[in-house]
Amino acid sequence: MDSERTAIGIERRILRLGFTELLLGGVILLMITLGLIAVAFYVLPGEHLEIPELQPVIRVVEEANFPVGSSRVRNWGDEIILVVRPDSIRYFALQGLSPVDGCIVRWDSEASRVYSPCRYAVYDLRGDVVAGLSNQALRRYEVSVRDGVVYVSRGLQ
Repeated sequence: MDSERTAIGIERRILRLGFTELLLGGVILLMITLGLIAVAFYVLPGEHLEIPELQPVIRVVEEANFPVGSSRVRNWGDEIILVVRPDSIRYFALQGLSPVDGCIVRWDSEASRVYSPCRYAVYDLRGDVVAGLSNQALRRYEVSVRDGVVYVSRGLQ
């Protein structure tokens, strides 16, 4: 009888030892899996966080979708930016609101000028005043093209 009890006790210890090892292995496997998932989320984010005030550049449009002689208006946080493509090589980005009247400026491709429709303030592609009652130039932004995409940054003043 003592030998039977000893055999049953040894069998229970073996079963408990197997369960403990199994539980420990499961916990270790879970920790490794969670660590790999965390590394994957860090290395391969699904979508990049864009905070306009903190971004060094904004994406305007693909170059193929930006015909010569056209313009695009983009918001960058509280700022409005007018991006102009007067020819196949050059791009210009200017403050999109007229400092005189607060109207959104427009691009006139025939005259190669930027103008405010509210008080007829006219600017050249560098943002300098050409005609009208304003003496304050438009702020300029730097434009770059990378991999066929047009970007604007805060480089110029």
